Amino acid sequence: MTEQADPMYDSPTYLMYETVRLVRRTAARVCPGQLRMPQLLVLWCVARSGPLSQRDVAERLRMDAGDLVGIVDALEEAGHVRRSRDPADRRRYALEATETGRAFLEESLDARVRLNELLFEPLSPDERRQFRAMLLRVLAHHDDRFTALAHDGASPQTGTPTQGAVPRERVVTPQVEALHDRARQHAEAGSPIRDSASS
Repeated sequence: MTEQADPMYDSPTYLMYETVRLVRRTAARVCPGQLRMPQLLVLWCVARSGPLSQRDVAERLRMDAGDLVGIVDALEEAGHVRRSRDPADRRRYALEATETGRAFLEESLDARVRLNELLFEPLSPDERRQFRAMLLRVLAHHDDRFTALAHDGASPQTGTPTQGAVPRERVVTPQVEALHDRARQHAEAGSPIRDSASS
C-alpha cells in the first residue's frame, strides 16, 4: 500500500502560512524593538510619498481604514509621524514622517535586510531571485500595484528583461476557472462571494 501525500503539505497557502509564522518568530528574536510589518509599511509609505491623508495611505497600502487609525496613533506616539492640517483640505489631516521617523525607518529597513539574509540562507542567490520573481507574478495577477515589477521579467531599476526571463503563458487551472465562474455568477446576482474555507 503506497502512502498518499498529505494535502496540507501539498498546499502552497498552508506553506505560506507557516512561512509567515516563521518570519514573525524570527523577527521577534533577531529584530527586537523594530516595527512590525504593518507599522513599517505605513511609515515607509508616508516617508516616501507624504504628506498624505490617512485615506490616501489606506488606499495605497490596501489597508482597512479602521486598522490604520491604531497604527498611525502608535507611530505618532513614538514620534515617527506627525499629523497636521492638509493645506488642500482643512477638514482633513495629512501625515508626514518626522526626522526621527525617517532615521528609524532606515534602521528598520537595514534590520529587514539582515532578517531576509537569515531566513533565506538555504537558497542560492539565483534561487532567491527566482523565488522573488514567482511571488511577484502571483501578486501582480491579483494586485495591480505589483504589475510593473513583475511584467515580463522586467527589472524595476532598468525596465529591461532579466537574464533568462521569457514571457510565460498564463495558466488557468480548473479550480481557478471555477472560482471565476462563481465570481461572475455572484456579480450577476448582485450578491457577495462567501468562501467555504479561509486560506
